[in-house]
Amino acid sequence: MLDVAAGSGAFSLRAARRGAAVTATDFAAGMVDLLSSRFAAEGHDRCTAEVMDGQALDLPDRRFDLSVSMFGVIFFPDIDAGLRELARVTRPGGRVAVATWDLAGFRLVDLVREALARALPQLDLPAGEPVWARIGDAAGLAAALGTAGLDPVRVHPVTRAWRWDDPEGFFRRLPAWSPPVQPLFEVLDADQIEDGAAAFAELVADRGGAGDGAGIDVTALLGVGVRPGGG
Repeated sequence: MLDVAAGSGAFSLRAARRGAAVTATDFAAGMVDLLSSRFAAEGHDRCTAEVMDGQALDLPDRRFDLSVSMFGVIFFPDIDAGLRELARVTRPGGRVAVATWDLAGFRLVDLVREALARALPQLDLPAGEPVWARIGDAAGLAAALGTAGLDPVRVHPVTRAWRWDDPEGFFRRLPAWSPPVQPLFEVLDADQIEDGAAAFAELVADRGGAGDGAGIDVTALLGVGVRPGGG
């Protein structure tokens, strides 16, 4: 199995624990070092992590039974190149799986913007769609996977409740891991972030109650395609 833009390895480690031989790649050397140490700590001697550009993988054609990118390819400057690379390195009859957010069902950015507008009504917030907007619905994701050479393609929506014990702390940590909200935080100073965190907690409480159980429902899309040519 190949995991592109593997990050700290949430998917790779689950696959390794099920017996898969995993090659994990990420553009960030720190993530690769972390995942390598996690593989070693759990004794997964058939699993490796390597620094690599997912838009130009240094891997041979037709190598993997399954190639995945879980919320990774969606942040590539060239999403189509990332999808083509996933298809290229997958054997005929093998599968490619890509996870993205459903643009209509992932309202975290809207909630952050609403919180900032409530706390800082005078602030001029930057606008713009996320880089993954064109694959942010089932039809767009299916089309992109088909253009990469996969057939058949199926897209599965998955909705889960996202709950936070500490909504204010969650808000403060957002820029560290969520590229879609980073432009919003870049225009804020520390006091404004604190004001925004308090407003965010109020909005979350309005939707789900304070404390345990507060949060929102989010929808992701899992696109799965087959590389043609298998027996």
